[in-house]
Amino acid sequence: MMRPGKYVKILCVLSAGMLMSTPFSACSSSTMKPENIAKPPTVATDANGNRISGNNAWGNEPDDLTDAARTLRQYDMAMFVGASDILNAYYTYDDPKAYYTEWPSDGLKFPTKADYDGAADTYAMLAKEIGSLDPSQLTEAQNRAVKDMCFDFENKAELYKHFYYIPQLNPMGGKQIVYPMLISLIPFESEDDVERYFTILEDVKDFFTLAYEVEKARSDMGLGWNDESIDRIIQDCIKMQKDHDTNFMRTSFEERIDNLDISESRKKELRQKNLELLDLYYYPAMEMLIEKLPELKGKCNDKTFLAATDEGKAYYEALFRSKTGVDMSVEECTELLQQKIDEIYDEYMPQWKKKGSYFAFGDLDFDQATEWCRRFTEENLPEVSDHDVEVYEIPRQLYDSIQPARYYPSPIDNFTQHTVWLNVAMLDDPNYDMFTLVSHEMYPGHLYQHQYQAENLESRYQVFAMSEPYAEGWAQYSEKLMLSYAPFDREQADLSLTASFLYSTFIAARLSIGVEYEGWDYEDCKTYVMHYGQTESVVDEYWKRITAEQAYSLEYAFGLIFTAEILDGSIAELDGICTKEEVIKVYLDLGCAPFEVLKEDMKAFVESKKN
Repeated sequence: MMRPGKYVKILCVLSAGMLMSTPFSACSSSTMKPENIAKPPTVATDANGNRISGNNAWGNEPDDLTDAARTLRQYDMAMFVGASDILNAYYTYDDPKAYYTEWPSDGLKFPTKADYDGAADTYAMLAKEIGSLDPSQLTEAQNRAVKDMCFDFENKAELYKHFYYIPQLNPMGGKQIVYPMLISLIPFESEDDVERYFTILEDVKDFFTLAYEVEKARSDMGLGWNDESIDRIIQDCIKMQKDHDTNFMRTSFEERIDNLDISESRKKELRQKNLELLDLYYYPAMEMLIEKLPELKGKCNDKTFLAATDEGKAYYEALFRSKTGVDMSVEECTELLQQKIDEIYDEYMPQWKKKGSYFAFGDLDFDQATEWCRRFTEENLPEVSDHDVEVYEIPRQLYDSIQPARYYPSPIDNFTQHTVWLNVAMLDDPNYDMFTLVSHEMYPGHLYQHQYQAENLESRYQVFAMSEPYAEGWAQYSEKLMLSYAPFDREQADLSLTASFLYSTFIAARLSIGVEYEGWDYEDCKTYVMHYGQTESVVDEYWKRITAEQAYSLEYAFGLIFTAEILDGSIAELDGICTKEEVIKVYLDLGCAPFEVLKEDMKAFVESKKN
């Protein structure tokens, strides 16, 4: 049974959100050599919040490791040593000094083309080095970690070759809105934290100036955002800099300063310095983007699709593999996706027509939904340790810029500390019922999976560098699991959830492939959407999202398809031999890996039980 976690609901000005870090904090060819790798401890907290070490940790190296296992372990540790800048350090570690002796010197480091090129070379080297380890010297779990790393590293090595295809500002919760939010939540435990905050603030203008220059270059090459997406980025910047007297960057700083044990005169000095730095660096950065971004409009409204050129196709196919978790071709995956869409539509459309309404169900609030989902997880899934959950609420004025909810993974050195943020403006929206939201983000979705695997997996990489399709596949499968426990009409819940999967996930993913890989235009999307019973007015919303995020919805669509295929197939074959819960535990114990690998491992488990 899962021991009860400590649930702490904290109303805060802003959410921690998701740190959009550079993908290579310590990723250089010299740093990644095994002989140069530091050996940090893994740290967690007990039920009283006291720090403990050695919980399935790196800790002391076992004496009986083979040469291959020792090398793998060192690389596995190395991926989490160091941070690219101070902001990343705060949101990667609970105690950065456990991983390196000095804080990074940069407050915010902008990833240049040279950084990406170097990372591409390093990931290629890592894939070669780790892939050459003798599998006979490794356990099944270690070999699975090798396959997971090599799959990721090979894709990253290709992705990072194409610097100008990678957006630096994004219309859907991009750095222009997430970075200020994260800066505003840096905890002040001492004046050293305040000084580090000031260092970050001093880098904000230069960071966003460089981000704009890359977006300009992308637009000049025909790779940038269309006018509507540019307008959305501009609106984000307007929200982030307006009302200086009550701006969250001022009020959140003053609240944190008030809690410091320093003199009132010193607090006054620090408040004044914050105002000066906001005027010098933060507000000018947002104002610069507001002024300059309109210059990019009109350049990419009729842009060629992402895979129109050889370079674009190579980039898209690497991105596609990362977002699907398989080595299948785009064409093979598209055929599978289309088959799933038609199966659902043919089976469920008669039921939807009979019911009349199929999107809304249940009326639980967040706390009620959390209690129900926690109870299900405690009663049906393996135990996890005590843990803390902090819930932050996003202001209503950011409704259009932030998704409904987000699970923010624990620090690498404290996997019992979790963060969830909620877009409070969406809590009353009937399209976002709390039951499925909590089951996806928390129990038994992202939060539970992260905690369980952090406690039980040997490889840190499989836990803290988990692929998007694997994580989102489990989270959506968790929504399905919870329907058998739903405190309302379960038939209606099934209709609603299936409709959400079809229209919000599968069809959205098919349109994304059409636009970016096959060159579909707006009219092509309109024809496709209307074939599946949707009105013309819905096409605008699809188009708005698909053209504002690369590979939109792919990790959700294919993550669910492959996760459900593996789990449901294994459960069906072992009916009467193993319980559903026993099969799920085996799947969780395998950890993150390409779906083809997980499929074979689960097949081997099924055969062993049947025999």
